[in-house]
Formats: sequence, C-alpha cells, structure tokens
Amino acid sequence: MSAPKRPTLQEVLDIESVAIIGVSAKLGYYWAHSMLQWNHDLNVWLVSRSAGNVLGHEILIDLNDVPEPIDYAIVAVPYKYVPIVVKQAAEKGAKGVTIFTSGYSELGTEEGKKREEDLAKLIHSLPLRALGPNCMGLCDPKLGFAFMPTVKRGIGDVGFLSQSGGVAIATYTAGVESGIGFSKLFSFGNQIDIGPAEIVDFFISHDETKTVGGYLEGTHHGRELFNSLRNLSEEKPVVLLKGGRSQEGTRAASSHTGALAGSNEVWNAAFKQANVQTVKTLEDLVATLSVFSLSPAPRSRNVGLLTISGGTSVIYTDMSIESGLSVPKTSPETIKQLDPLIRDVGTGLGNPIDLAADYYQDQTISDVIRILGDESRFDSIIIEADVHNIHQVSSIMDAADVVEYFWTAMAAAGAKTSNKKGKPVLVALPDVAYQSARAEAWKIFVEHGLPVFRSFKEAADALARVCEYYETKEARSKNI
Repeated sequence: MSAPKRPTLQEVLDIESVAIIGVSAKLGYYWAHSMLQWNHDLNVWLVSRSAGNVLGHEILIDLNDVPEPIDYAIVAVPYKYVPIVVKQAAEKGAKGVTIFTSGYSELGTEEGKKREEDLAKLIHSLPLRALGPNCMGLCDPKLGFAFMPTVKRGIGDVGFLSQSGGVAIATYTAGVESGIGFSKLFSFGNQIDIGPAEIVDFFISHDETKTVGGYLEGTHHGRELFNSLRNLSEEKPVVLLKGGRSQEGTRAASSHTGALAGSNEVWNAAFKQANVQTVKTLEDLVATLSVFSLSPAPRSRNVGLLTISGGTSVIYTDMSIESGLSVPKTSPETIKQLDPLIRDVGTGLGNPIDLAADYYQDQTISDVIRILGDESRFDSIIIEADVHNIHQVSSIMDAADVVEYFWTAMAAAGAKTSNKKGKPVLVALPDVAYQSARAEAWKIFVEHGLPVFRSFKEAADALARVCEYYETKEARSKNI
C-alpha cells in the first residue's frame, strides 16, 4: 500500500471551510468565539455531542453531519477520541488539523509518549497535516482565522511561530496594541508533524511576510532548523525568544511541550551564526518586531535623542551607549537652526536635545523633530514622550483639552520625518503614572504608525538589535 500524498503547508492554508470538533460550554465556547469574532467568508461548522446553539450557529452532533467537505479541522476533544476525529476529518476532505488536545509527551510519562507516537503514526498515514498536539494551531488575520477571542484584527507583515500557544496569544495581543500587523501565526506545540523548520521555510517564500518572530523551546531536528533560520535571515529579519535557557527552564520546557531544549551555549552560537536576533522577554520580542516592521532600516547606530529633562538626557545617553548605540554631537549647522526655536533657560542642543519648558510647545517640538530628521549625523531618532509631565502641567493650566492635539502634532511630525527621510523615529512613553492619559497618548502614536515603547531602554535595545541584523547582513553580503 503506497503512502498517501500529503499536502504542503501552503496547500493546507488554502481554507474555505472549518470544523471545530469539541465545542464546549466548559471553555465558554472559546473556539466558537475565536473563529466567529471577525467578518470573513469562511464556513465555520460547530460539532459537539452536546448539540445546541451558540452565536447563532447550530452545533451539530457529528462531523459527518456537516453538509459539505471541510478544508481544516480544530480538534478539541479528550485525547481518547482524537484518533477517531482525525480520521473523520481526513475523510471529510480536511487538508489540515489543529490538535488542541493535550495529554501526550508533555506529561513525561511512558503512557503519554506512547500515545503521542501512535498519534504521529496515524497522522503520517493520512492525506492531511497536523499542528500539535497541545497547541493553538493557526491564526491568519487576513483570512479571518483566529485562535484567541476578543482581540483586534491586526493584518500586516509580521509572521510568527511558537512552540507555546500562550506566547503566541500574548505576542499577537501585545503586538496589535503596539501597531504591529501579522501575516500568519503558527503554534505547533509537540510538533509531531508540522515543525519549526517547515514553518520557517514557508516564511522564506511568503511574500506577505517581511519580518519573522518566534518562541522556541527545543526541537528534534536542530541542524534542519538552523539551516532554515540561516536561509530565512538572509532574506528577512528574524527575532527569537528561546525558552529553556536555564537548567530549571529546560525542565519546565520538557513538561510543557515535551521539548528537548538542549545547551543554551549551542543555541546562542547557532542563532549568532544564523544572524538571528535574540531576546529574553516577551516585551523585548514585541519591541524589536515593531522596529523591524514599522520603521525603515537604520543606516547606522547614530541616534538623536529628544528629551524634556537634563537628568533624563544623561540617563538616556548612558542607556544608548550601553545598548550599543552611538550618540554623536549635534552639528553646528543644526544647532544654528535649533537655537532660535529654543528660548527656555536650561535647555541643551548638543544631543540629547533637552527642550526643558520649550517641550510643551507643540509647534516648537514639531519643528525640532523636522530639523533633527535633516541632521546628517542622526540616522535614527528616539523621542521621550513624557505623559506625566504633560498631564501635570495641563492640569494646573486647565489645558487638558489641548493634550490630544499636542500628542497628535508630535506623532504627525515623527511620522512625516520617518517617511520623508527614511529614518526610524521611535517613541518612548515612560511608564510612570496616569495610565489613562498614557493609554491615550500611546493610541495616538500607534495610529500614526510609529513604534512605541514602555521605556527608553526598551526602545534603545530594540533599535540596537535592528542595527545588528542589518550590519551583519551587509558585512556577509560583501564577503560572498
């Protein structure tokens, strides 16, 4: 008996109809809410032994009751029923399945490992492909395919792969709030079929993806994954968060997805050789992806800093240098342009540009941003958006109604400078106080397409990683 022809990942993603098997009130109808929250043309079929109705959709008792072939299935039934449902899905024409169900090698038991081995054999005997088990599977915002409910629809150019469903959800949610749009996200869990190397290879040729992020705990095919990452980074920036860096983290990874995390030193060396930028937190992952996605490539590490305080000027200069950036002096020509605009005592124009009380003038700060964009010594700009100072001053001056206009003027000037001059303009909103006011300012900068950060250090570190990627890529291209 010949092996079945199994579809490629690209073929799996050609989806018009989806069946969710195991729709459950115990989970608040999680998968139904996820798949029905956005407007789309997908036919979504709900299947459960409990029957009923949710969100205006009838719940069918059996997959065979679906009156048409299906392209994809989300399997959320107890593990003892998974083989039966997967076979049914294949018979209904499904090219791909997400196996949400857990209870396999991540248990660390012989029974769990045997259960996973048997499932893998079954999957490979069928003409379909599988993400999982123990995963969230696929998210395609453009298609309208989601694995999390109540989130904004962020369509864009960032691709993402994750061993963890929770990390994929957190990255998508935080990314969209930061203005990032996603092409496709894959959560692959225990990777008995579709694994990270195949997903990376898919992103290499996926024209809608310009930047790739990921979370990895381990793999059974290290050399294959390394080659794929190296090939991808030659074409597109890659940012990864590696889980299981410590001995304790390795143990946690094994109990999470059954992953073989391996030596941290080996992983770090492989990532460096592949020109993959690495981070240690989800916040830094999102921050770095936002610079890659929302900004033009920096020409150098030279950065101009725009601040409100002499003290923060010193702190931010130190942070920039410690992050690996350069803070060159402002040129005499630029100082000559700035000098007539800056009238307050205590200002500094030598970089950082410390505006002191002149910071509060929207026209002044807009002109300053424009002039800094023209400065040949600055190839990127980081703006300190001091919400707490603006909130405090506007409150005592009874000028709260002009705050939105102030941030809009600053954001518009930053966006225009970035677009016109081809330079990254980053905005740091220090998380000090006044969360409501800060959220309003954040929203305005995001709406203008600027990368926004919770701290100056987060912005500086992200920019330095972006510079590292492009410098390495350029150096290697010259050595070919």
